Amino acid sequence: MLEDGYRSHRYSDILDNLNENGFLTTEDVRRLLKEFTTTQKITFDCISDEKAQIVSEALIDNYNRSKSN
Repeated sequence: MLEDGYRSHRYSDILDNLNENGFLTTEDVRRLLKEFTTTQKITFDCISDEKAQIVSEALIDNYNRSKSN
């Protein structure tokens, strides 16, 4: 999902990377960021379960990459 070696401390950058790689639409990213800004929580109520799973896996992958360095 995320590009090889990619990692970021910013949620918006991770979502943009998923968008650039075709996993999320620009509208998905907009919805997720709006939800995050409004609630200050990462929630997936505004996207499909399939896309929520992709974002979850990308966040976990990103965390593991950041933790290992």
